[in-house]
Amino acid sequence: MRPVRKKVPRAVGRRVILAVGSGILLFILVVMLLAYLRGKGTPDAHPVAASHDDHQITLIGKTPEDLAAFEVFPPGHASYRLIRVDSDYQLADDSNFPLNAYMVEQMAEDLTALDAEIVGELAEVPGGAEALGLGAGHLKVIADYTDGSSRTFLFGDAAYTDIPSDYLMLSEDNTVYTVSPQIRSNLDFPLGALRPLPRIDFNSDLLNALEVQDKDNTFRLDHEKGFWQTTQPIIYPADLGKMAELGRDIEAMRLAVYVGEAADLDLAAYGLAQPVCQVVFHLAESVIVTQTEDGQAASIQEVEAQSLRFAIGDDIGHIGFYCQYHGAVYQASYASMGFLTTLDLFDMLAKKPVVIPINRLSSLRVEDPSAQKEYQVELVERIEKNNALALDEEGRQIFDPVISVGGKETDRDAFIREYLKLMDLTARGRLPGDYVTANEPLKRFTLTAEGMRLDLAFHPYDALHLAMVVNGSAFWYVTRQAVAGIAL
Repeated sequence: MRPVRKKVPRAVGRRVILAVGSGILLFILVVMLLAYLRGKGTPDAHPVAASHDDHQITLIGKTPEDLAAFEVFPPGHASYRLIRVDSDYQLADDSNFPLNAYMVEQMAEDLTALDAEIVGELAEVPGGAEALGLGAGHLKVIADYTDGSSRTFLFGDAAYTDIPSDYLMLSEDNTVYTVSPQIRSNLDFPLGALRPLPRIDFNSDLLNALEVQDKDNTFRLDHEKGFWQTTQPIIYPADLGKMAELGRDIEAMRLAVYVGEAADLDLAAYGLAQPVCQVVFHLAESVIVTQTEDGQAASIQEVEAQSLRFAIGDDIGHIGFYCQYHGAVYQASYASMGFLTTLDLFDMLAKKPVVIPINRLSSLRVEDPSAQKEYQVELVERIEKNNALALDEEGRQIFDPVISVGGKETDRDAFIREYLKLMDLTARGRLPGDYVTANEPLKRFTLTAEGMRLDLAFHPYDALHLAMVVNGSAFWYVTRQAVAGIAL
């Protein structure tokens, strides 16, 4: 597994500027226009100060090495202070707190090299700081430099400019500026967002079992000898399409934001004191091979079998949820991990229950009220005319099934043709929840393979359909015609 790092893009507002001229008449007209637009239900526009002819300015022209420390006050979150130690940064009150070096580097760059455009003086802005979004709850950053100077940046709302920008002020003066919205995007992070996230992008091929623990929806899936089937609360073949989809979902899993260590938090505040559900992935032992640039193996690390547990908590604005993993609480998005919240036993059950291919089949017993027949399946090497072993295009040996009944070989092609019909047998509808089989089955197929045993019984349901009972569990019905058409 290789480390994967994603930077989550942040939304940037786009608005249209309403420039206010310096003339009194023009100002009155603009005010009247704004009042009219508000009355029409359009978004409120922020009043802006008078524009300056010489409006381009470099607010800070330093190097990242000149930044000694900075403190961030993200809206809705606790503030934090990062200090420079040698060439890196660390949390002022916890030197062991891990930080995403790339994200911190971007923050430092924006606090040492910053261009802006002058809009005007705050006194010229109708409504003052509140009108620019610079009242309570705005983003504030205090930067301290190695030369002993300090700057306090106050970020406001998005400005109405042709090129997207945000309002900005320095606490040291009353000038209103606009800057690129990317500056806020790089600085407006709670501390948890700066913490490197653990990698959970394990290969789905390592998955041996999956448990979903929910008071209303508890079940377990196991992988045995190449077959997936539910083993709790029932034994039932798993849907092959759903398992493929699950594999893709697993490999796309990404945590979004670190919240804190579970031991330090009030888990009830995140819905994790009593989780909505818990999902446990049981992984097989594996080997991690690290390669050099020329493709040579640099190191080999053996990883023991392990289990990864995810507890699902409260929803976050319908875009994500709180999740507890490895002793910490994170935010997770529905886009990358939402499947954990929707895993359902019934969805995982195969509507085509005969999932055993013929090259894995060991035996097949067919029973009806009047007769019983048992087929034995054995794979034998295919021999070419020159007595050489037959190989496929990839050099693998080819085996052919030999079918026998009572010790006597029978028509292989006829058996394969009818067995494929059995594999294609598909549920046509859902049985009532209170359905109970009352009579002996009209037909029964019992299949065995290494890693799976499958009992398939068909009971009368109505004039056109039979109830399909798989390993004792009845969920669907099939057509009588489809079962009658299988000549085994």
